[in-house]
Amino acid sequence: MIIEYFGTTINLICYYVVYSFEIEFQNINLRSLNKTKMKKTIIIIVGLFLIGCSKSPPELMELAQSSLGQNEEDEAIRNLDLLINKYPKDSLASLAQYRLVNIYKNWKHDPQMVFMALNKTVDNYPRSVQAKQAGKELDAFPEWIINKSETLRKRKLTNESISNLLYMVQQYPDHELAAKAQYIIGDIYMNDLRDFEKALDEYKIVLNKHKGSKEEALAQFMIGYIYANVLKDFDKARSEYQVFLDRFPKHELSPSVKFEIDYLGKDINEIPALKHITS
Repeated sequence: MIIEYFGTTINLICYYVVYSFEIEFQNINLRSLNKTKMKKTIIIIVGLFLIGCSKSPPELMELAQSSLGQNEEDEAIRNLDLLINKYPKDSLASLAQYRLVNIYKNWKHDPQMVFMALNKTVDNYPRSVQAKQAGKELDAFPEWIINKSETLRKRKLTNESISNLLYMVQQYPDHELAAKAQYIIGDIYMNDLRDFEKALDEYKIVLNKHKGSKEEALAQFMIGYIYANVLKDFDKARSEYQVFLDRFPKHELSPSVKFEIDYLGKDINEIPALKHITS
């Protein structure tokens, strides 16, 4: 009912603006146009139009929600931004700001914009319920990025998943989850995109930037595995596997590495432990 009332009022005002425009111009002799009067008329018309035809905060919020229901997230963002900028003191402004967080999370998959929207919620509306929630989400933001990237990966949104992980390693290079994020990037190139050279590059970043992490040993193993079983470069495979054994002799993957070294380049029928698979 409130929205309907606002809508009716706005329509009446807009009608009045148009009507005033027509009446005013009927009073102007176009053959001897008074420039001062013309300027005054235009200012009045524009002013009335801007005041009368603008949407109220509840209307803008409703329009944004309607746009989301039609998967028109850019239009939703436009209306929420308009509400925030035009009515910064309105009680709906903090809610509009926080709804931008959810749009950037669930529609745009843009971690940078999520981060910015969360910070704006906290900084601009510190006493709001939304600010309290945004603060909690900022504290757990690295974990959220990891979880979000895995969700995107399951949905086959591979590029979006990688973008989130890259944001993680760039913005939080020293975080305890940075090594995991970098390793997952390599895993995506290895298993999802089947870009093995790129996978090698990403695994090597784990070795160079995240020494001492549990992902370091996994990345070293995968480098040897790709050379041995995908690229068939057995000399490099042997070298990388030996690095693994030298650095991680007691790792749970060490028996597998030794097995790989013993049978590098061998056909499955030449491996006694696996011969039964083809028989």
